[in-house]
Amino acid sequence: MLVAQALPANPAPPPASTFPTSFAPAPGLPGALVPPPPGALQVIEDPNALAWTTRTQKYDAKLGDVEAKFSFGLTNVSKDTVTISGVHTSCGCTVAQLPSQPWVLKPGDHGEIGVTVDLRGKSGNLTKTATVTSSVGSIPLMVQISIPRIDPKQLKMTENDRTRNMQVAAVDRQAVFRGECVTCHVVPTIGKVGKDLYVAACAVCHEGEHRASMVPNLRALNKPTDATYWNQWVNEGRVGSLMPAFASKNGGILSPNQVKTLVAYLAGPFQDEPKSSPTPAGAPAAPAVPVRLPVTQ
Repeated sequence: MLVAQALPANPAPPPASTFPTSFAPAPGLPGALVPPPPGALQVIEDPNALAWTTRTQKYDAKLGDVEAKFSFGLTNVSKDTVTISGVHTSCGCTVAQLPSQPWVLKPGDHGEIGVTVDLRGKSGNLTKTATVTSSVGSIPLMVQISIPRIDPKQLKMTENDRTRNMQVAAVDRQAVFRGECVTCHVVPTIGKVGKDLYVAACAVCHEGEHRASMVPNLRALNKPTDATYWNQWVNEGRVGSLMPAFASKNGGILSPNQVKTLVAYLAGPFQDEPKSSPTPAGAPAAPAVPVRLPVTQ
């Protein structure tokens, strides 16, 4: 049986610990409260506080593009200040730029967030994201990039083209990974490891039909080689020569795993393979193409 009880005219307020608060229970002390750490971002979900020009962009890359840049415009249309504390991207090849960090936007403030995607060593269709962390919630931004696939076998290069490209590489050895050189020196390496990567990245120059006079035949080196030797050459190349640094951390195109598998092949199975540099079947041996290198200190 239910018994109704009259409530007092002036009910006592509930205990202080039951009032809504942004404080959190202190570890090991049930019911005790501690303030949030200094500088902590208090998130109040309000997806309409920021008005965006767009949150999805597309880009059709052209042959030789090494990066794609995007700009996302936004305006604080709310009555309160909005703080953007950072941007988290989906991978290391995508970088976001904020005007400041943290970025504080007062009501009516407008600005842009830049997003840059490194296209080196990539082909096909890419989708990358950049998630904005703010005081009004997390906002995902997305970029979609189409990179053309090129079959180097369908390309023809004249002796003048080849000589000009090598002269450019003599001044800037990393130029081999940009412009029209991408089709022969970048695209074939995509997704390759070990011996297949050697054929695509190394043999194209060191065992090529038109090997330049200063480019050595790696199968006929008159010096001992081991993993340390190959690791240095693949990662760093050589200043003052045509040899670029292949590691992505040094401006090259190979991921750490690709470098690891290439070095393992060069220090292992490569040593037991024939020491001569074969000429492609049906192709006459061509004289080496001389290139004058710049004088370095």
